[in-house]
Amino acid sequence: MVSLDERQIAAYAEHLKTSGTAKAFDFCAPSEGFLYPERHQPGVLETFFFSCSHQFGFWTLNSARWNKPMIARLDGRDLKGSDFMFRACTRAWQRNPRVFFPDTLATMGNAQLSDVFRDDDGANPLPMWAEHLALIHGYAQWFVSRNLEPADVLRRAAADSKPLYALLTVLAEVPGYAEDPLQKKAMLLAIVLENRPEHFLKVTDPESAVPIIDYHLQRSALRAGLVRVVDPTLRAKLEARQLLSAGEEFAIRSATYEAIAAIMAQAELSAAAVDWFFFQNRTRCPETSDPKCPECPVQAICAKETRLFQPVFRTTAY
Repeated sequence: MVSLDERQIAAYAEHLKTSGTAKAFDFCAPSEGFLYPERHQPGVLETFFFSCSHQFGFWTLNSARWNKPMIARLDGRDLKGSDFMFRACTRAWQRNPRVFFPDTLATMGNAQLSDVFRDDDGANPLPMWAEHLALIHGYAQWFVSRNLEPADVLRRAAADSKPLYALLTVLAEVPGYAEDPLQKKAMLLAIVLENRPEHFLKVTDPESAVPIIDYHLQRSALRAGLVRVVDPTLRAKLEARQLLSAGEEFAIRSATYEAIAAIMAQAELSAAAVDWFFFQNRTRCPETSDPKCPECPVQAICAKETRLFQPVFRTTAY
């Protein structure tokens, strides 16, 4: 159904390697205290362990077609899904630094948990709230039943000869992270822990890193021509933003994973640097309006397959 375009992959790798536009983000500036918790404070580690596990499903479906992104007003700002999630968790942490410790989560009722995500209108806008709630319960139970906290998981990973590999291995068992074989949210957490000012995770095994494949990155890969859609039926469904089957979605996401892994290797860049480049690209090549090609640093090499769209597929993976 899809194929990799090796020439496009090489062109993007060369650009990222030589342009200096791919750098890791610190998940702090410029929104410290708003989107992200203040540095060097109790409960920050636990907040990120929780919030990264809920980075998924920020869009609505209507009659088997993608409808619109989730945007809600929180503390006076209109925030899109990922930013909304980080702000909601930071707000809850600011009120109670222990709110995301597993033993605290285990004592909270469903209404209390939902209140964490109330927007300025008093509603919980998360389109997949039922899935979020189930993962919160599973996450809390996993830690409490083992008498563990996120700090224990991090400490054990740090003591391993391959700390990144050790962290990803443990997270593959934790509800909220365990469901995705490509480990998008687990790797997101890893780069947060590595690149935050606290440097919670000291990575000595960068070869253990995996690509972080969310729906924005899949949209970029398809439009850039890194992944080519060779099946006409699949192309038509992507252009119409129709709901895909599990097999169709996996074909695109796994190919994107391979393409980004190749870019990381050829450009000799970290997963964090490549991910931040493509994550920023979501504003230049958005979902709801025409791409801003003149503003894009890769517009000269992009395939400009702008009619293509990310897989429309409900999952807790991304």
